[in-house]
Amino acid sequence: MKRGVLKLVASYLVFRKESLPKGGHGIHSPFVFDLYTNIIAREERNTFFEVIEGYRKELLKCDIGIIRKSIAESLNGGFRGELVKLSRLANLVAVPPHLGRLLFRLVNHFNPANTIELGTSVGISSLYLALGNPNGKLYTIEGDEAVYGIASKRFELFHLNNVHAICGTFETELPKLVKELDSVDFVFIDGDHNGSKLLQYFDIILPKLNENSVVVIDDIRWSDEMEDAWRAISTNKRASVSIDIFRCGVLFFRAGIVKQNFILRYGPY
Repeated sequence: MKRGVLKLVASYLVFRKESLPKGGHGIHSPFVFDLYTNIIAREERNTFFEVIEGYRKELLKCDIGIIRKSIAESLNGGFRGELVKLSRLANLVAVPPHLGRLLFRLVNHFNPANTIELGTSVGISSLYLALGNPNGKLYTIEGDEAVYGIASKRFELFHLNNVHAICGTFETELPKLVKELDSVDFVFIDGDHNGSKLLQYFDIILPKLNENSVVVIDDIRWSDEMEDAWRAISTNKRASVSIDIFRCGVLFFRAGIVKQNFILRYGPY
C-alpha cells in the first residue's frame, strides 16, 4: 500500500538526517565521488532535454483519454477500465525531469550495450535512455496496450531505431527477454510498486549482470514493502556499491570494490 503524506515526510526526514550533504563532501570512495560529482549531481543544458520535456508539455496540455487495460493498477496511473487522460500519466506516472536527466547521464557515461526498462508508460523515461545512448539497444516493456501504443508512436516520430518496445506483463516478457540477451548492462525498474515482485525481477536479471552493469530502481520509498525490497537488494553480495538518493536507488556490481552503501542528495531531495 502506498505511503501516506505524513509517513513519506517522516521517511524523508530520516533520509535527510542520514544522507551526506550535496557537493560530494564526506564521500571517501574515489569511484562514488567521481560518479556523484561528474555524473549524478552535474546539471547542464542539453538540447535533448528540451526536446523530451517539450513532449511532456505536449501531453500535459492534451485532453485525450485512454481506457486503462493494464494488469498493474495504481492510484496514480489509474485502474483497469478507467478512462485516464494522458495529461495525468505525464504528470503523475512519468519520471520527473531530474530523474530523466540522471538516466540520460548514466547511460551516456556507461554506454550499455543492452538496457532493459520495466515500465514504458508514455515513453518519457525511454526517450531519456534511448537518446542518451544511441549506440546501445533499449528494450522497454509496458503492460498496458493503450499506453504502449502512445509511446510506440512517439518512438517512431523520433526515428529511434535503437528502441525495442514490448507489450506484455513483466512476469511473462522479462524472463524471455533476459534469456535472449548475452548480457544485461543497464536496468531501470519502474511501473510495478510491489516489493515481492521487485525481488523476483531482480533475481531474473541477476545472472546476466556483469561488473559494469548498473541497476536503477525507482520509487524505493513508495511503500514499506518497496523499501524493504530495496534494502534486501542493496545488501545482495553481488552488489558492490549501492546509492540511495531517496526517490530511487542505484546499484553497481564492480569487482574488487569493498561493499559500500551511500545515502546521497540529488535533485529536489
